[in-house]
Amino acid sequence: MNFSITKESFTQLLYLTNTIVEKKNTMPILANVKLSADQNKLCISATDLETSLIGAAEATVKIPGSITVDAKVLYDIIRELPDQPITVILSKKQRLDIECAQSRFRINGIAADEFPTINGVTLGNPVSVDAGMLFEMLEKTAFAVSTDETRHNINGVFVETAEGSLGPGKKCLRMVATDGHRLAMIDRPADGLEFKEPVIIPRKGIQELKKVLESNEGAAQVSIGEGFFTLRSGETTMGVRLVDGQFPDYKQVIPLDNSTTIEVDRAELLSAIKRVSLVTTDKTKAVKFKLVAGDLLISSSSPEYGEASETLTVQQNGDDVTIGFSSKYLIDLLSAMTRSESISVRLSGELGPGVFRGSEDELYNCIVMPMRF
Repeated sequence: MNFSITKESFTQLLYLTNTIVEKKNTMPILANVKLSADQNKLCISATDLETSLIGAAEATVKIPGSITVDAKVLYDIIRELPDQPITVILSKKQRLDIECAQSRFRINGIAADEFPTINGVTLGNPVSVDAGMLFEMLEKTAFAVSTDETRHNINGVFVETAEGSLGPGKKCLRMVATDGHRLAMIDRPADGLEFKEPVIIPRKGIQELKKVLESNEGAAQVSIGEGFFTLRSGETTMGVRLVDGQFPDYKQVIPLDNSTTIEVDRAELLSAIKRVSLVTTDKTKAVKFKLVAGDLLISSSSPEYGEASETLTVQQNGDDVTIGFSSKYLIDLLSAMTRSESISVRLSGELGPGVFRGSEDELYNCIVMPMRF
């Protein structure tokens, strides 16, 4: 194997595969990436058997061939090289020679035929969707995914085709995520992508899909089959094994009525919560909302640091109320509501969940359970 490639292209491919590989695995070969050079293309493959990726970039191939090498070592080397063309040569004894300007490396490899077969990267009956929309939907729900490994059915984003939010008879693509304390739900036009049955995309797969989509301003191809969610974006194809489980009935936690509604500037509320939470010490970083006659007093305290408070003028409709929330949860959701300058907050007393919705994006809702002080 002998090929040359730009540093930018090589680094981007390795960036996409770097976090897929697993160091702690029963199969040491899974810590490697597979390099295959042929027909003036370099293909890089990586898998942990649950998430797999094959990416390609243009290269000048003098001698075709393939090899696997440690993913982290290769990525660290390539990104530190000068911005010059990189030449890679497979020498005897499965060693890879890397040359760039005045830099020379020789790293050990393992034969490519020992690399496992990659599943889930075949597109069957793909549907074209807007890559930016798909990225946005994953981005605005991922923060609410549970990290509790004992509850595997909520360790991912729930995806289904729904009706109603876009008008009678119009279908939408819906993504929902929850950790039992908060919930994020976003609807967007289905754009031809319909799910016969709902699916759950796992947490790690979500992060990897976002990396593939983030630089694509055009269309992506998506298909579901054989237990995998498969995505093709540009020259990159990724397969993510779906979670096998029953997602809880999220509709049960959506309040149907509320006694209080407020309208408030999103950036002002976000900044105030960040400041007030600075004196808290526990993991939840609890803050108290006290709403009285159009004034929202946000406060917090801790025995170690003291107290903090800030008052915002809001548009209030309904009863006065005092309620507590985790500032971390509020910061997460307010940071995700970037489309809206102002948001509405619907409250149902001090024990009911808070429903947050952007004024310019009514198809995106976040629900947060209250905290007791």
